[in-house]
Amino acid sequence: MATHKSLVLVGMMGTGKSTIGKEVAKKLKIEFIDTDALIEEDANLAIAEIFKKNGEKYFRELEEKIFLRIKNDKEKIISVGGGAFINEVIRKKILKEYLSIWLNMDEDLIISRIKRNAKKRPMVDQNNIEKSIKSLKKTRDPIYKLANYEINCNLNSKNKIVEKIVNFYEKNNN
Repeated sequence: MATHKSLVLVGMMGTGKSTIGKEVAKKLKIEFIDTDALIEEDANLAIAEIFKKNGEKYFRELEEKIFLRIKNDKEKIISVGGGAFINEVIRKKILKEYLSIWLNMDEDLIISRIKRNAKKRPMVDQNNIEKSIKSLKKTRDPIYKLANYEINCNLNSKNKIVEKIVNFYEKNNN
């Protein structure tokens, strides 16, 4: 059996977990999984609609169920939603069975990215995006710090971030 581990990207919304994850998986020639996409597929609704119809508690339960369903039987790159790593059950499983990387980014950069599609972000108060992001970042960053590795995404290009993750992955799987 291979000793390789799958890798999970954690961090705030808007930091590029899905975009970067796809690129890393392509470079490593392994499967990419976006848990938000799996949740939308399972519920047959967009995440914003799930929140609107059923609330955050229901979404978080669905998120946990979907994540726990992922088998760590072969290497893959997994992107989780911004709140997934905050869930203790998900976090413990990630820290025990996976390599984890926190994609960290300054709140001002996150805010500028989120403003482009804030309506798709149910955790963001549409009337005060800045306050929402600052509050979420303040409560979540201490938990994200528990990841195995952190990449500061502020000054790095997408290619540089992908390269760092690929190097980290290969170093930890040889």
